[in-house]
Amino acid sequence: MKFIEKIFGKKEEAPSKLTLKFNELAVWLEKEGESTFAGLGAHIGHKYSEINTALVDLSEAKERLVDASFGEKVYKRLAKAGASNRDNLVKNLDIIIEKIAIPEDADPSEAYQFHLDAKSVLNTCLENAVRSQQYVKALFPEEYKDIWGGLKHLDVLLDELVAPINEVKDELEAYDKLPGDIEQIRQMQQQIPAGQKNINELTGKYETLKVELGSEEARLEEVEAGDEFTHARELEGQARTLKGQVSEVDSNLAGLFAPLSKALSRMEKQDGSARHIMSADSRKVLKILKDEPVSALDIDLTGFLVEMKTRVEDGSLGLKQQKMNKTLEQIDRLVGTDVLSRLKSQREEYSSELAGVRGELEGLTVYREKTQVEDRISECRNVMDSTGQKLDAEKKEVARLKKEVEELKSGLDSDLSEIFGKDIEVVY
Repeated sequence: MKFIEKIFGKKEEAPSKLTLKFNELAVWLEKEGESTFAGLGAHIGHKYSEINTALVDLSEAKERLVDASFGEKVYKRLAKAGASNRDNLVKNLDIIIEKIAIPEDADPSEAYQFHLDAKSVLNTCLENAVRSQQYVKALFPEEYKDIWGGLKHLDVLLDELVAPINEVKDELEAYDKLPGDIEQIRQMQQQIPAGQKNINELTGKYETLKVELGSEEARLEEVEAGDEFTHARELEGQARTLKGQVSEVDSNLAGLFAPLSKALSRMEKQDGSARHIMSADSRKVLKILKDEPVSALDIDLTGFLVEMKTRVEDGSLGLKQQKMNKTLEQIDRLVGTDVLSRLKSQREEYSSELAGVRGELEGLTVYREKTQVEDRISECRNVMDSTGQKLDAEKKEVARLKKEVEELKSGLDSDLSEIFGKDIEVVY
């Protein structure tokens, strides 16, 4: 049998199941709580009154102890020790009377905490005056008897105060927690529609982006399948071929001057050491042949090559016979044939064609259009990814809220039924 029935009387039979509207629950809870725990409040109020009376009685007993005189047969030395210990006991009694402050209302939770605090003060002060009690008991037996009886009575009253509270402590804790649970459910229920609204908006945005992406991808396919794009690809192929042909000419040109590299290096070294100073024009040609042989096609090399041949033949460059022969043979080829003019003609032809192809490519709008479409596709995908992530996060949050609300609702129904002894269901 429940404590409320056992101590405060059995209530009238309640309906087998009670259904409450959530928006009316707070008002019902306050009214029903006051009714359910009214007996407990009356008990607490009554015990507070008894505890207050016990504190007054204890204070009066303390004053009688303060006013008590030593017997004639008590030695002065013993009386001195007794006075000191009486003062210590009185000091601790004053602490007990001062610190055990009775709450103004009969709230069970506050009464429970009051009991804990009062018991702590009581036990601490008595422990601090254990030795003093023995002196007072021996020297002032009647006064000590009143004080000890008052302390025991106060201790019993504190236990009696909390006894019925302990029997329904779980219910009380659950009851105190109910307003917070109700408010939490209310706030979460308000968050769910807002979250669902965000989901709908994000879903609409995602679907719009999806359609837009499909449209742009179709446009890209259309661009790439068009005649202009096909022509642009053909031009790109031609440009690659012509660029390769130009590179081949440049490679062949570099190969023509490769056999002269040893002689060129010796001429540069001797010029730098002032052993054989070159003219400014010869120095310029030498640098071109070493660093950018392609530019040699635009200048007359005859004078420089004749000068080189003379220095090779007179041995001033210090080339070995085999290297000398190969160098002279290559100089004769460069001076005595049209090999350089033919390479120049080929390079100019290929370069001119390449410039024409590139100019035609630059005149086409298909690549710019393709780039623009690709940029829009990329941006659309990025926004879709971001929107999708937000949508997933919002769905998870709403699902979490719904789950937590259901758990709180279930716990609320269970707590209400347990506290009030009825099968209670809250409708939302």
